[in-house]
Amino acid sequence: MANVLVQQAADKTDEIDRAINGFWEVVDELLSWVPDFLSYLVEPIQRSMEALAQQLREFWDEINRSFELPGDSDRLREISDQWANAVATPIGDVAGDITLSGLQANVRWEGPAAEAYKALVPKQEEGLNGIKDLAMQMRGSLNNLADAIDAYWLATLVALGVFVVGAVAAIATACTVVCTPMAIAAIAGAAAVSIGLITTGVMALNSYLDVIDTEQTTLRDKIRDLGDRWTRSAHDLSDGSVSDGDGSDWRVNR
Repeated sequence: MANVLVQQAADKTDEIDRAINGFWEVVDELLSWVPDFLSYLVEPIQRSMEALAQQLREFWDEINRSFELPGDSDRLREISDQWANAVATPIGDVAGDITLSGLQANVRWEGPAAEAYKALVPKQEEGLNGIKDLAMQMRGSLNNLADAIDAYWLATLVALGVFVVGAVAAIATACTVVCTPMAIAAIAGAAAVSIGLITTGVMALNSYLDVIDTEQTTLRDKIRDLGDRWTRSAHDLSDGSVSDGDGSDWRVNR
């Protein structure tokens, strides 16, 4: 798995699986040694074990759904860095170059074409800065999504840790037939707490995904509003009077 938190969660589930199998073996062995005069204790324990098995199926169903679509916060952060490094930074550099103060055209040239060019530059600079801002907003949105995924898996790790502790304690408690019902209750309680924590984590993640979806929709609208054409002037900026002698558009500023 790509993310270390997801891998840690997978390791915890393996630990839980081993603990549950160990608990089942302990209980089965205890029940196999129950003398006839205590046989009335066996049936309630068996019913409790069946109920626990159903609860554990619910637990594994919830966990397996998480592992089917674990997300990849590391990859999201890589992509967010690409938006910053491959889009925002170079676009920002170009925007810094395309300014009236950074160009020589408004100093060395005059005439209608020069004036048209001066009017055009700020719009081009504005367009580039708009792209830069969108790239940085996209970076922030992707990082927020990555943080939400990590927060979910951290919560899941806590939930699984609770289950591990409960399962280990249950095995230690199930030392006699009389104590076995308490052990079953302990592991059932740990499963219930774990399921509750995981469910809460899922709800929190889904809620935040709605926020991210709204952010992404807004960004898509802004990208569409940028248009598909570079800002151009209606004036013929290519009519250079220095070379063609008509004295109409570009003139050296003396």
